[in-house]
Amino acid sequence: MVLIERAIVRWLNPAARLIFSAVEHPTGRPLVEVVRDHRIEAMVARVQEAGLEQAIEVESPLSGRLLQARAMPLGMDTIGLLVRDVSRIRYLETVRQQFVANLSHEIRTPLAGLDLAAQTLSGQLPDNGDARMFIDRIIQESQRLQAIVLNLTQLAALDAEGIEVERAPFSVAELAQELVDRCQPRAAAAGLQLRAEPVEGGVEALGDRGKTDQAMQNIVDNALKFTRAGEVVVSARADHSRVEIVVRDTGAGIPPRDLPRIFERFYKVDRARGGQPGSGLGLSIARHLVELQGGTITAESTPGVGTLVRVRLPRAPLTSP
Repeated sequence: MVLIERAIVRWLNPAARLIFSAVEHPTGRPLVEVVRDHRIEAMVARVQEAGLEQAIEVESPLSGRLLQARAMPLGMDTIGLLVRDVSRIRYLETVRQQFVANLSHEIRTPLAGLDLAAQTLSGQLPDNGDARMFIDRIIQESQRLQAIVLNLTQLAALDAEGIEVERAPFSVAELAQELVDRCQPRAAAAGLQLRAEPVEGGVEALGDRGKTDQAMQNIVDNALKFTRAGEVVVSARADHSRVEIVVRDTGAGIPPRDLPRIFERFYKVDRARGGQPGSGLGLSIARHLVELQGGTITAESTPGVGTLVRVRLPRAPLTSP
């Protein structure tokens, strides 16, 4: 923590003295001489002028460390500067991303070989008996593992920020109906009603249709998985600037203490939602895909009644250039 008055450093705590150790006696010196970074100095000047809190992340030219700096007005001429060294955190994030990407890549080939061998053996076995039961279980679990690996691969790509996002109008009504038609066999097999409510004609969202479809697929899959009886409904509405796509189910619901965490990766509400198998990645991927387009995703739930997930995206202009 650094206290600054009219671009002069007035006080530093011990942690700040360690971060900005190039100057032996920093108190009373100009800020730029202490932090040795004109970007931080410029941010503090903007806060002094506008009176609004600002934050940046910079790499120190002297030490190479990554610093998160946040400046906030504390009085007429006093600015508080909070600096955090996040070098270790960023390094660990990079290691994690590389580990997930490499692991998913290495596992994909043997899993595909296992599934192919099991499928081949399945064609040579009788329709009934213990051998049939075991080979069907092997196929089921191998396909489940392949789905997890696919999710891990997608998360690694999202973390690497290497995914391009399209910005084009697309029909919300068509997307909702195609999604329902595609998931209808699974809903019918589970004895559930899956339907799309009529959407106002001509409503278009502005974003990436493919990524929106993938996000909504994950949301509907999750709703079908945790709904024992009743229905799953996809609906949409729009105002002057946003389009809202809603998936509502009549499942077990989510306890209030767990609701804020359901979009975290690997988070599962097992006891509340029936202990269904899964990786806990589907909703996390959906959140990433929606936020990439400048949208938001939220959830509301009442235990024993059901869950409602809202995806909001920018609305396309009524007339395209």
